[in-house]
Amino acid sequence: MTRFIRLIATLTLAAAVLFRFPSDYRMGVCVIVSVATTMLAFRCLFTGRSLLALLFLGIRGIFTPQRSQFSHVLISILDMATLALFAVSPLMLRKSTMTVVSSGPQGKL
Repeated sequence: MTRFIRLIATLTLAAAVLFRFPSDYRMGVCVIVSVATTMLAFRCLFTGRSLLALLFLGIRGIFTPQRSQFSHVLISILDMATLALFAVSPLMLRKSTMTVVSSGPQGKL
């Protein structure tokens, strides 16, 4: 479910970056991004990544559905930065698996 929501939010932000949406559609973008960041923040909290959870909650605060007082340039920058974060979030949330590499059989020369 989280992957699907993250994909929808990524596609929505990509469309928002590529096309200038009127303010009527901007509210929908904010709702979708807010839902996605809330889900990702909870996932980060449950996996013990508190700093990432705070980052996603901060982004949620920026994208809270409201009439935006930001300039169009700042909105575009925030959209692109959030799009980049959503694009790399699967790498950040991936479970770290360390493999032990053995040097081979130990023998005397």
